[in-house]
Amino acid sequence: MKKNDYLLLLATGAYSFLFYQQNAGINFLLFTIILQTIIIVRNNELVKNKKWLWSAALCLVSAVAVFINSSSLSIIANVFSLLLLSAVSFNVSTSGLFSFLFSCYSVVSVTVFMIIDSIKRLQAKNDSATAKSGYKVIATFLALLLSIIFFNMYKSSNPLFAENTKWINLDFISFNWICFTISGCLLTYAFLYHRVIAPVEKWENNLPLLNKTGTENEQNKKQFEIERYAGLLLFVMLNLMLVILNCGDIQTLYFNGGLPKNITHSDFVHSGVGIIILSIILATSLIMYLFRKEFTNVKNNKALMIFVYLWIAQNVLMLSSTALRNQIYIHDFNFTYKRIGVYIWLALAALGLLIILWKIYKKRSNWYLIKTNVAVWFTTLALCSLVNWDKLITGYNIQNKPIAEVDFYYLFSLSDANIPELMAVTKSLEFAVFNSKLSNYKCSYYNERYYSETCTRLLNQKIYHYLYDYTNDWRSFDLRDKQILESIYKK
Repeated sequence: MKKNDYLLLLATGAYSFLFYQQNAGINFLLFTIILQTIIIVRNNELVKNKKWLWSAALCLVSAVAVFINSSSLSIIANVFSLLLLSAVSFNVSTSGLFSFLFSCYSVVSVTVFMIIDSIKRLQAKNDSATAKSGYKVIATFLALLLSIIFFNMYKSSNPLFAENTKWINLDFISFNWICFTISGCLLTYAFLYHRVIAPVEKWENNLPLLNKTGTENEQNKKQFEIERYAGLLLFVMLNLMLVILNCGDIQTLYFNGGLPKNITHSDFVHSGVGIIILSIILATSLIMYLFRKEFTNVKNNKALMIFVYLWIAQNVLMLSSTALRNQIYIHDFNFTYKRIGVYIWLALAALGLLIILWKIYKKRSNWYLIKTNVAVWFTTLALCSLVNWDKLITGYNIQNKPIAEVDFYYLFSLSDANIPELMAVTKSLEFAVFNSKLSNYKCSYYNERYYSETCTRLLNQKIYHYLYDYTNDWRSFDLRDKQILESIYKK
């Protein structure tokens, strides 16, 4: 067997041991560390590469987030980061976008390529010693499998044999465990034997990060000058409109401190955010077209750059005003995932605008713009997974609103992470309000029927289902469960 085969067996064994019949917890962190160690053993030169270190850091950050929060977001972030790490470990020059896509391709096609690789390896075994070694591995595996089968048969047929061998526990071996382990072998094979679409990889790796200089003959120069004139005229108009828009926002939000008349919070925030993001995307597409190449002697080039910089600055101001609108919405109503999403979208839009500014100033290519934005998105996903959003939402809504105005429908729909905050409410002076009936509460446990229920009963149901699904195993341990259990048993 080759070194890679032993590493594959190690990764498969770790996957089966850490994840079979377990919840998300410290097992994600341990598995991530094992995979990164395996990669370094295969190629220790990777630790000198900044891009690999970045992708490895994302894996560790998201794995730590699983250990702390055990949230769906942290699990998704860890899986995405591992897919990214797998591709970067094979080709550090591939962008984050195509690295992720190639890893998804590897996972989807792993069964086919695993069979093809096995056939190729058998055909390549001209060396008798190598063939003998391979047959020994197969023979050892079959002998162990048959031994386990006969052991269970003898144990079932002879009580004395069962008593003498009761210290040998093979209860974990079952059809479900075998299927789970095989699926783990396929996933780790896709991770360690990464696949790419060669023509796509070659094309992507040849994309330049710097703008090429445009050919400025008389015909092209005239065309470019017309483009620059049209772009200059457009961005002058856009800047004038943004001046009016930003002045209105400053007057309304910063001086009047409220909403305009006859405008709802939803129209003022959610509808506005969608249009703002769309306008930025459209204008960015125009910028990518206008600055697809560098031109040194074309008229209106510097003037266009100045008005684009001004447009970027005004958009950043507009995004900050939208963030303030969102904060007003949260203050007047409740904190929700949708309103958190508004903040994240606004932050990503602002970062995207700064990357555009850097692209123009440093004469970078459009591919550099796309590549950098994707890297920012992956980093944002990993960092966001560190936050326990359910706990943050629940704590904010309870602390900043009278209990009668808190949307408990929404809080009970969140994950179990907010159980300590919900239990703390029962100790407040307004417990009578908290314990009142919630009319028309839609329960998922009784055929989706509508009925009236008290908050205390709903909380007890939430605790019951949490304890029912809880796995008391060190592999599933995480800090979120520790806090929840302490709050339950303390109560």
